[in-house]
Amino acid sequence: MSTTLEPGLAPAPAATSATVAPTRADVATSTAYIATVLASAAGIVIGLLWDISWHMTVGRDTFWSPPHMLEYASGLAAGLSSGYVVLRTTFAGSPGDRAASVRFWGFRGPLGAWITIWGTFAMLLSAPFDDWWHAAYGLDVKIVSPPHMVLLLGMLGILVGAICLTVSAQNRAQGARQRTRDAWMYAASGGILCFILACATLEYSWPNEQHAPLYYQVWGAVFPVVLVAYASAGRLRWPATAAALVYMGLWLAMGIALRLVPAEPLLAPIYNPRTYMWPPYFPVWLVVPALGVDLVLQRTRGRDAWLVALALGVTFVALHAAAQWPWSAFMLTPAARVPVLNGGEFPYSTRIGPWIGEFWGPRSATNGIGTPPVGVELARGLAIAMGLAALSSRLGLAWGRWMAQVRR
Repeated sequence: MSTTLEPGLAPAPAATSATVAPTRADVATSTAYIATVLASAAGIVIGLLWDISWHMTVGRDTFWSPPHMLEYASGLAAGLSSGYVVLRTTFAGSPGDRAASVRFWGFRGPLGAWITIWGTFAMLLSAPFDDWWHAAYGLDVKIVSPPHMVLLLGMLGILVGAICLTVSAQNRAQGARQRTRDAWMYAASGGILCFILACATLEYSWPNEQHAPLYYQVWGAVFPVVLVAYASAGRLRWPATAAALVYMGLWLAMGIALRLVPAEPLLAPIYNPRTYMWPPYFPVWLVVPALGVDLVLQRTRGRDAWLVALALGVTFVALHAAAQWPWSAFMLTPAARVPVLNGGEFPYSTRIGPWIGEFWGPRSATNGIGTPPVGVELARGLAIAMGLAALSSRLGLAWGRWMAQVRR
């Protein structure tokens, strides 16, 4: 992939009188600080997928399980480093620090630092909430629950903080080498954001569900806003494609690593005995629609935003279906039940039956699984997915224009 830099839809803001050249004394804008928050965000999402695997392999465990410790240690690293930067900028900040900071409650710090601190507090508050929830309502292995949503909001807070820090660094960068480095850090934050959203939508994304409209509607509503925003504000030649590749690389590495860890279920009933950690299936080919997003935006500069969003929505769903439809069919075959691909891997609580090689349709009121819709019903479902993707893309265009202006 070329790393040629060029502006997205929204041009970079011109230098203002408030722009101050960075010096070694600057803390708020230092690469070391920004890289620390970005690495912490990566540690959080890795811990999140590890935690999901733990629930699907071992079952509900104590607060002190290894994936929990990785998540909270990463969150604390991001929060403490941001707190230090805020205190340093407030009481001993250089002119460069102050120029790249905002005031809040009498303190000064980068916008990303404030958001990161909020996210750290939300993560820490979710821990006792989660323990209380399980004590009150029993053990469960559900991904979507109120305490998990508070935890997810905290994780997203830290990640959004990393996004703000990386995009502001990208927008302030001077010199080709610095621009390339900061643009790739910004793209990496986009890949991490796609990773955490893939975790949040995991219950809708099994390969068995990828011939049903609901899957394309969920991904069409969630992912275009991220890819379009990155394609609009990123300074790489292919910013959305770069972000998608980061997501796929992280997801693939976790799928390879987790199946190497011995583990067994500890929470009955055990319908599907396991001897190693549940590995996530091969990552969704998000790079294909991401490439389409980059191409559409490169060819529609200056056009009406709603027409561009419609083109982006149709392109995203069409390319996503073109890539994932045949790939998901392959993932249900015995040939995909090998390391790296991880086809046919299910949690210990799943009753394995003949449906392992079949596609699932909408769930009935009795939790039965029907066949996927075909014909007119399928076309209608995909059209709804394109509409959702167009709305998501329109939000992405607005978000991208805002991010292109962030310098603090």
